[in-house]
Amino acid sequence: MVGQAELALRVGAAVFVIVAPTLLFLGLWRGLEAMRDDELVEMAREQGYLESSPSPAAVTAELLPDAGTDTVVCEACGTDNLAEATYCQGCLRELPSGS
Repeated sequence: MVGQAELALRVGAAVFVIVAPTLLFLGLWRGLEAMRDDELVEMAREQGYLESSPSPAAVTAELLPDAGTDTVVCEACGTDNLAEATYCQGCLRELPSGS
C-alpha cells in the first residue's frame, strides 16, 4: 500500500510541475490582454510615439562608412555591403568572392 501512495504522490507532483507553469502563463496572457488599451495605443501611434522600425537595408545604410570605403551591391536584394564582406547584411546570401 505504501508503494501505491508514493507512486500516486510522484505522479501528482509531476502533473503539477507540468501543468502549473502552463496555467500561470495562460493567466498572465489573459491578464495582459485585459489590461491592453487599444485607444491608448492608437493615440500614441498618432502622436508619433510608436514609429515603425526601420528596414534592415536602412539600418545597413546607416552603418556603412562614408563614400571613401569600397562597397559591393548584393545581386539578390540590392543592399550595399563592405567589399570585405562574405555575406550580404540584407538577405544573408553569400556574396561573390571575386568582388
